[in-house]
Amino acid sequence: MIRTINGWRAVFALMIVLFHVGATSFEEMTWAGVTFFLMASGFLLARKHPFEQLDSQSYRRFAWNHAAKLFPLHWLTLALWLIAMAVLGMLAIKPLALVLNATLLQSWSLSHSIYFSFNKFSWFLSTLLFCYLCYPLLAKRFTPLPTPIKLLIIAVLAIIDIIVLAGTDDYGRTALYVFPPVRLIDFIIGMTLADVCQDRSNKMQVLGKSPNGTDAELISIAILAATVMLFRSYPSLLPWSDAILWWIPVAAILVVSLFYDKREGFIGRILASKPLQWLGNISFEIFILQGIAALVYNYWVAPVMAHIGLQRVYDYVAADLLGASAPGLIVWLILPIDILLAWAVNRLFTKPVTRLLRRG
Repeated sequence: MIRTINGWRAVFALMIVLFHVGATSFEEMTWAGVTFFLMASGFLLARKHPFEQLDSQSYRRFAWNHAAKLFPLHWLTLALWLIAMAVLGMLAIKPLALVLNATLLQSWSLSHSIYFSFNKFSWFLSTLLFCYLCYPLLAKRFTPLPTPIKLLIIAVLAIIDIIVLAGTDDYGRTALYVFPPVRLIDFIIGMTLADVCQDRSNKMQVLGKSPNGTDAELISIAILAATVMLFRSYPSLLPWSDAILWWIPVAAILVVSLFYDKREGFIGRILASKPLQWLGNISFEIFILQGIAALVYNYWVAPVMAHIGLQRVYDYVAADLLGASAPGLIVWLILPIDILLAWAVNRLFTKPVTRLLRRG
């Protein structure tokens, strides 16, 4: 694992959760974060599993190991969600939605009520599973192509994506946002980037051997910040803000992380610090469990806070200090609840179950 990439996982996961609980200033970073997760997955897999020779046995092993990474966590959160809804008297099961959700096929539906059914954040697992299953075939058939051909294929896919998004309304754009073949483009770009970095490593010695990694890290962050400001200045870019707009800044982050691995600059050392590495290791659970954390807050924590008067105290103090822009207490409490749940699930469930399944 490249430590700074793992640190970026933590940063983006936290920003995504904060946006979903009301911190709207992180909206662009949420889009960038989802793109980062998919591109980084393709990037890291391409470095770890080249698959020059792919037979049916190695494909089955790869598919099993990566399915074992997704399904147990998904089934656990689905079960928790169903139990919570039943206890709250809000359970309404649509058989088709449940079947597609349980089998991680919900993202293939273009219906909002299906791809965001139950624990809505599990759509990402559905899309990521498709990318994982495609990876060995892409590594064998796509990766060996000459770099200009691969870049041409990506350019054609990007143009098609741009044209399609330009003609869709918000409902259709959201459906495409989760649709696996569309998000596979992000994954393929990550794979190609890893391959290009490997091929060009000897020709990029200035970047790769610079003693001051902070410079390159600042440049990558500046590109990301400039992209955020570009979108805020030109809201007409909205159709392409889900993924396309973030390809370049995310690529810059991945390239800098690779070339300065284990000799990071100041920013990289922060990303490689133990707290962010710990959060990065449970970032998967942080993302998937945020809906469960919201339920815990809404039905257990918030009533207690209101009963003992802390909610009113916070509202009064925050309004006095920050005025109308004061964030609600939910912003500050959902995150620690989510992190605590993620740590517990990762330690007590994800790790032992994954080890058991992969050993089998």
